[in-house]
Formats: sequence, structure tokens, C-alpha cells
Amino acid sequence: MIVNTRRLFTRLLPRMQINTVCDVGSMDGADALAFSDAVPQASIYAFEPNPANFRRMEAERAFGERNIELLPLAVTNYNGEAEFFVVEADYSNSDPRRGMSSLHRRTGEWAPTTVVPVRTTRLDTCLADRCPSPMRLALWIDTEGKAYEVVEGARALAGQVYLLHAEVETSPCIGSGQIFYPQVKSLVEQLGLAEVATDQAPSHLQFNALFVRRDLPAGMRIRLNICLVRARVRYLLARVVGWLCPACLRRYQAVRLPAACSG
Repeated sequence: MIVNTRRLFTRLLPRMQINTVCDVGSMDGADALAFSDAVPQASIYAFEPNPANFRRMEAERAFGERNIELLPLAVTNYNGEAEFFVVEADYSNSDPRRGMSSLHRRTGEWAPTTVVPVRTTRLDTCLADRCPSPMRLALWIDTEGKAYEVVEGARALAGQVYLLHAEVETSPCIGSGQIFYPQVKSLVEQLGLAEVATDQAPSHLQFNALFVRRDLPAGMRIRLNICLVRARVRYLLARVVGWLCPACLRRYQAVRLPAACSG
């Protein structure tokens, strides 16, 4: 099922009573803030290893006013240190290149201009002493080709992950050592989750996939199905409006954008 997975993930947070959210590869913290709006009582952890991005996040008062902990860590499948490859970007605005730095070394026009040492962590290690019990955990993973390693580093949390949203790839568009969507999906399924939606056809070079815990309570399963139906209808309506009146869709998106991630 193809839908707006970003919106669906955010809407499911309160409906699944999520009390811990990890924004892995936070870049500017915008998603972490949206998650905090959706579940104000939840603990939100924003992981961002890019030093330039992290400094800007630290300077923002909004994070200190919410229940959001900023962590300058690269999430992967081991604890230690690694080289982080920083792509040149304009950090004074919302330049999308701010989110293209990675533990993978890019080549070509996106080759890194700086290499910095960063601390790495497994999620299950990092959250061991931080999370409430019982924990209902949601993972938002946008790590430029490292989704598999992030999931692998959360194995000890398998029974507590209820939602997982991951950016995945189908070919080595970021680094030669990438692990691709089929392997990511297989690993997530081993943790007890099933894919319910993507935001593009799985044949695309890069897209987002949303997974939900298989053994949900009956009431939660009903709420999930209602959200899925609404998300699909909204997606199809947007496609029809975009085809009939592209200008109307652009105006609608401009109005809805500030509230697009609200519960």
C-alpha cells in the first residue's frame, strides 16, 4: 500500500500509545518536534552525528522546552567510534544536503568535503538506562544507507518496537557497502514487525517503508486499520486532485504543511 508514510507514522504514535520515540538521523530536529507534538508525554531521542547540524539543534530553545534529548551519536550496530563523511551544505537554511552526510563515503558530486570522528552506538545499548518500562518504542530511521545496521543494533529491544519507519534503497546509490531493502525488510520481520505501507513503489531507487508490530492487541489493530484506510483514501484523493488541478493541490499542501504531522 502506497501512502504518505510520514503522516501515517505520526498519526499512529498516540493510537499505539507510544511512550518512546527515536529520531535516528535527525538532521534539524523537525521530525522530533512533530513527534513530540503528537505524543507530548513521550520521551523523544534525536540522534544526529553531523557536528554542524547538532550545533544548530543545540542552539534551538524548542528542544529544551520539550521532552527531547539531543544525542550527538551515529546509530549503527556497534558501540565505539567511526569516520563520518560530511557533505558540503548550506547550514544557514533548509538545504537538503544537510541530511546527506553518512557513515558511507559518497562519490561523485556528493563526495564528502570533511571527515570527522564520531561516537557510535547501538540503540539497545543507548536506551538500556533511558527508557521507561514497559516501553512502547517507535523508530524513525533516516541514516543515508545504514538502516540495516540501525535495526540490527536494536535487536535486544525487539519485543518493545511497535512502529518502525525506515528510508531504504534498492541499489548502491550512497555507498558501496550498502545493504538493501529486501535485507532490511527481512531483518525487521525477524523482530516481529510486518510492512504495512511504503511511500513509493518498491522498485524505486530510494523510498520509505513503514512497519508495525504483528501481535497488536485487538483494539490497537482496529485503530491501525482505520488509519491505513484513511491514509490510502487521502493519498488517492491527492493524486486525483493533482491530476485535475495541480494548482489546487499546491495551495492545499501550502496550507496543510505546517500541520501535516499533527495528530
